[in-house]
Amino acid sequence: MKKKFSYFISFFISIIIIFTFIYFFYNIKFPINYVGYINKYSTRYNLEPEIVASLINAESSYIATSVSSSGAVGLMQILPSTAEYISKLIKEEFDLKKLYEPETNIKYGCFYLNYLYKKFTFDKEVLSAYNAGETIVFSWLKDVNLSKNGKTLDKIPYQVTNSYVNKILNTKKYYLGRV
Repeated sequence: MKKKFSYFISFFISIIIIFTFIYFFYNIKFPINYVGYINKYSTRYNLEPEIVASLINAESSYIATSVSSSGAVGLMQILPSTAEYISKLIKEEFDLKKLYEPETNIKYGCFYLNYLYKKFTFDKEVLSAYNAGETIVFSWLKDVNLSKNGKTLDKIPYQVTNSYVNKILNTKKYYLGRV
């Protein structure tokens, strides 16, 4: 009887350790912060908060002070020139330092995603434009080898952009119910 009880305790402790490991691994690989800002600006700009959360993970791993080699800044990796354009459209004074603030960066990133959805409609094309630029995506849509209908991409020719889009679309499920 004591052996069965000790096996049960060992099994129970093993299960707890496994679930603890999975929980910590999951939260390290798919972190989530700034949920209030993500929800606020996803709602304001009619976006899926899971897409925004997954994009932030792909762009900066939730590190607000991130700066890319191309000069993109903050959580959603916004180029200063794009941020300046956005600030004019939303009638705010442009201040590069504010791009490091999570709220401003998420607001500008969500505004820009909404802007891209008005041009492209579908996730794959919007995320491609966020990564490679809208002019590039428009040129891909005109190429019959990349798009049969001129509205959706059948193939993304840039491997970096293709990986980026797939990463966001595949990881958004890990943010369901968390934002």
